[in-house]
Amino acid sequence: MTRPSLQQVGWLVGPAALLLGAVLLNQPHTPPRPAQSVTGPVAVTAAALRVIDGDTVEFQGLNYRLTGYDTPEVRNAACEIEKALGNRATARLQAMIDAASSMELRVKAGRDRYGRGLGSLLVDGQDVGDVLIAESLARRYHGGQRSGWC
Repeated sequence: MTRPSLQQVGWLVGPAALLLGAVLLNQPHTPPRPAQSVTGPVAVTAAALRVIDGDTVEFQGLNYRLTGYDTPEVRNAACEIEKALGNRATARLQAMIDAASSMELRVKAGRDRYGRGLGSLLVDGQDVGDVLIAESLARRYHGGQRSGWC
């Protein structure tokens, strides 16, 4: 039995590499899964948070409902006054985050009815909900029926 020459082997390696490359390129891409919610305090940066509205932020691919307060709706506002207040609350939350020296997202166990994680956000040691309530951009809220903003 004769051994194949190096030239014969070379002719096989090229097409095999091309075939392998084509197979790998045609594999379905699975996007990374959002981070699983962890319970407890997490130090965060402004770059790591995205404000959704006055009481919801996104962190590592998961939306978190900030608990203890409620802000007016922006997307499904019942009237223009509610939408304007909701936009102000959203902008104020973003401004607090942008100006923060330190931030901590305190993640709580469980999810809300929309699948969002639950937590509170402290900016420079102060709960953002307390600031928004003091500025009349939010109301205390601990679940149940909410009052309208119109």
